Amino acid sequence: MRLNNTFTRRWFIGGMAAGIGTMAGSRLFAAPGAAAKPGARLRIGVLSDVHLRNPGDEATFLKALAYFRDHGADGVLIAGDIADTGRAAELKICADSWFKTFPNGKALDGRPVEQLFVYGNHDIDGWKWKSNEERYKANPELKKVDAIGFENNRARIWEEFFHEKFAPIWMKRVKGYAFVGAHWGDIRIEEFMKAHGREIDPTLPFFYTQHAHPRNTCFGSWAWGRDDGRSTRALSPFPNAVAFSGHSHYTLTDERTVWQGAFTSVNTASLKYASTDYALRENMPGNGHGYRGERRKHVMAKVHTSNGRQGMLMSVFDDHIALERREFVTDKSLGDDWVIPLPCADSKPFAYAAHAKKRVAPEFAEGAVAKAVKAKDAKKGEMIEVTFPAARTQSKCRVFEYEVTATLVEDDVDLVQAQRRVMAPDFHLPETPEGRPGACVFSAADLPLKGRYRFDVRPIECFGHKGRAINAELAV
Repeated sequence: MRLNNTFTRRWFIGGMAAGIGTMAGSRLFAAPGAAAKPGARLRIGVLSDVHLRNPGDEATFLKALAYFRDHGADGVLIAGDIADTGRAAELKICADSWFKTFPNGKALDGRPVEQLFVYGNHDIDGWKWKSNEERYKANPELKKVDAIGFENNRARIWEEFFHEKFAPIWMKRVKGYAFVGAHWGDIRIEEFMKAHGREIDPTLPFFYTQHAHPRNTCFGSWAWGRDDGRSTRALSPFPNAVAFSGHSHYTLTDERTVWQGAFTSVNTASLKYASTDYALRENMPGNGHGYRGERRKHVMAKVHTSNGRQGMLMSVFDDHIALERREFVTDKSLGDDWVIPLPCADSKPFAYAAHAKKRVAPEFAEGAVAKAVKAKDAKKGEMIEVTFPAARTQSKCRVFEYEVTATLVEDDVDLVQAQRRVMAPDFHLPETPEGRPGACVFSAADLPLKGRYRFDVRPIECFGHKGRAINAELAV
């Protein structure tokens, strides 16, 4: 861990008391087991994008709820997209799972556990989609009772299943901490914060949730699933605000999950599947909110991410917040817990520039080699496949993607002909010691000049730091 001497003496003393650990006056902002330390004032399970559709879909959801219950959660936050296609029967699966785990809203030891749920776009708009077209066409009256987003159903169905009053924007308090939640729709959060902001204790963090990411916060301007900017404007006057949002499904293995600026914004990932919405990666389909100028068809199959089902356990201490990130298929950690110092306004280690400075590039092992071979594809013709071992994590900075450059090497000239990016095949999964080997495919059309080629492969971590290249040569 590198040292950062910008923190005050108060953080040093507080960090010692909290048991997180300090180094020469520096607070750690990532530490294994930080969320499980004793002395937390508040613990909250954090989920999003559960996407329940059919009976049986709730197995992972039940597993996550049980994990939160057994680790002392005082509440569970769900940042939307509970019902996959906006049907009451789907939302009922969530409610039944909730009360099975927390009968009468209580844990097994009798402590109350608060519901901190909001609707997402699938909950409100899903009934209009093609998957429900035949159902409501065959029985038009069904949507009056079954479609969550139809007319006034959203309030009635919510109150029936969750046994609490529905409000488009709500405020609750859990053990003295304020929570504000905004359901999907025309979210009037700016007006709400102007009317109720004075009710929030400025000496404590308060927590906000909506489905879409506040614009230009986590993952930046290219992020899939950001809102129109109103929540960013509403929360910016509150440096103690910590916003949780989903919708994008971006993985918790990406360190850009936590953003700090005028306030703190946290991506909640998804309990259903990890996102493939990355532009310009050969093994990804693209990004509807990012760069869309590339017309060339990708020749690689996309990475399957349905095995990435993730959530967090947040622990709030007097002087910091710890976020444990977990994958619920294998029930493994996704990396060290993130530690956010409090008050958030005093130091911002998760501001992207500050965070990136502490990162280093992953590297290939000494002696690692790449291989390049010609192959035939029945539909796509002649291909060149470059394969390589997984890059090694350095200072807890793991490989997120690879850059592969095809260079013509003739007559003492190195002439780049094509360059591709590919996501690491396990970029969204818990890290393993050996990692998964990677591959990149070029079509013959990508390399019109024939001759000797060198294929250079460089590993890249999530903030863009590039490691040293390994290479392979092939006559094309």
